[in-house]
Amino acid sequence: MLKKIFISITALMVWLTATVFAAEENSNESYNYVSRDYNFSIKCPKRPNVVPATIFFDDPAKKGEVLIFENMEYEVKRGWVVLVDAFNSTSVPDFNKSDKKLVDQYVTELQKQGYENMSIIDITKGNKGIFALTAKEIEIDEDGDGKPDGVAIAENQAAITFFRMPDGRCLSMQMIGTNGIDDASINEFKAALSTIGDSTAAVQESKDNDKKDKKDKKNKKYKKDKKDKKK
Repeated sequence: MLKKIFISITALMVWLTATVFAAEENSNESYNYVSRDYNFSIKCPKRPNVVPATIFFDDPAKKGEVLIFENMEYEVKRGWVVLVDAFNSTSVPDFNKSDKKLVDQYVTELQKQGYENMSIIDITKGNKGIFALTAKEIEIDEDGDGKPDGVAIAENQAAITFFRMPDGRCLSMQMIGTNGIDDASINEFKAALSTIGDSTAAVQESKDNDKKDKKDKKNKKYKKDKKDKKK
């Protein structure tokens, strides 16, 4: 469950200095973001600012990126967290292939761990995953006897989904922010999920373009130097 909504000073510095690779799909409406480091692409409502998940969570085990669409200084108002290697594939059933009874049992267990409104949804055509909200009310053990005897009210909820990519990678995507969750933001989140994909081809194309740009700049400089020498 995501608890951290505020960006650290270090994360902000990385955010401001990092290069974001995003291919513009529609200059007025949306961007197709391509992650070079984690090999995924996703259609976003606008070009995001990107913070490495390791810094945002202050946890080196977190692999992925935080896509920030709206913030106020260090406070994330609206953003998505995309994590790779997000769960153990041997302990989580394959939602596309596993027996329905096994999947239902897994969903029931998750409901006991602070999630609500859980359901199996189509991430992309033929690929299913779990969608849930973090619970607004969480039972807590106030006297340390191992039994819940109180209720904590969460300040913010987060939408979360996790699923397997066609290549077998285990991904999780969360919608976070202090703006809160409403039907419009959930629909936008689910629509973006349906566009997530492997970005191998796009990343390679970008790298090839970088090489071409460097080569063109080198050739232009060579021609300029050669021309200046003739003078």
